[in-house]
Amino acid sequence: MPQTPPETPKEPQSASAGRPESPGTAGAGGAEEPAAPAGGTGVADGPTAPDTRDTPDAGPGDADRVVLPEPGPGEPRGLVPDTIRQIAGRATLPFHATRPELSFATAFWYNDLIETGGDHEVIRQYLVTAAHRTRYETGQWTLRPELADPEQPVDELVMGGFMKRWTAFPTLGVAVMPTVDMHLHAERKSWRWATQEITEGLAARAEDIAAIVAEPLPAYILGHTAEGGGRRPARHQHLLEGAVSRPDPEGRMQWSGPELPDGFDGAPVFAALELPDEQLKLLCLGAIVPGGPPTVATFDLLRPAVHALAPPRTRHWWQRRR
Repeated sequence: MPQTPPETPKEPQSASAGRPESPGTAGAGGAEEPAAPAGGTGVADGPTAPDTRDTPDAGPGDADRVVLPEPGPGEPRGLVPDTIRQIAGRATLPFHATRPELSFATAFWYNDLIETGGDHEVIRQYLVTAAHRTRYETGQWTLRPELADPEQPVDELVMGGFMKRWTAFPTLGVAVMPTVDMHLHAERKSWRWATQEITEGLAARAEDIAAIVAEPLPAYILGHTAEGGGRRPARHQHLLEGAVSRPDPEGRMQWSGPELPDGFDGAPVFAALELPDEQLKLLCLGAIVPGGPPTVATFDLLRPAVHALAPPRTRHWWQRRR
């Protein structure tokens, strides 16, 4: 079943029509969402409890019209890295803590598959990143122009109660946040997200992780650096080439290669497994977690942890239909 980028309805609809409550009403387990003030920077003040909602179909071909920047000098090129940029170039979003430290990191969009039916597919959508980069009161997202439809100037979204919006998994070193506030911000600004997401088909499964052993496998991290210094450094997207391995079959997957640039913590890690028919299977292995050496929080562990956050379904939210 094909995956398509989610969007929010252009025109507000009532909750009974199958969308979440409008800003200013209490969501499912969420706090009241205030409207953003006028100006270039949207502000979502106050804590919002973890809130899981399903996302609807995207408009036909909207995301496909977005053209991503060309890879910079020295960036890896070839079948695998070019395919990663093609299918996941719009899956990442840079952010940082505001004060007292900037604490730059990268998050990525992940669709947790809840159920499938004869004519629909239900997901809950999250942003995933390194847990230690979310432990601040105020966070600030750099909104990439190419992720908005219609395309917007470079903008920022400041979130108060930042730490409380995330659910951390300490044993994995990652945290996840429902994307409801991101969609509500776009709706208030009269645009919608044109993202790609790490989907059920792209996220590695247990058998994929088991196939990676002590011998290093070429791998790539798709993240946003923090270049130029100061309080507003450039957050350009880069693809970092290295390798992953599992020296201990029961241990964490390790990253070897260049040192992680500032801003790469939490970024998605990709690799291609060889299949018997001489084909390649491209996968998102998980999120990069800094350390000595850096490790990967793999989807064989991350998927069930995120899935367990979904409450029992008592009513349908947004559904994606074939």
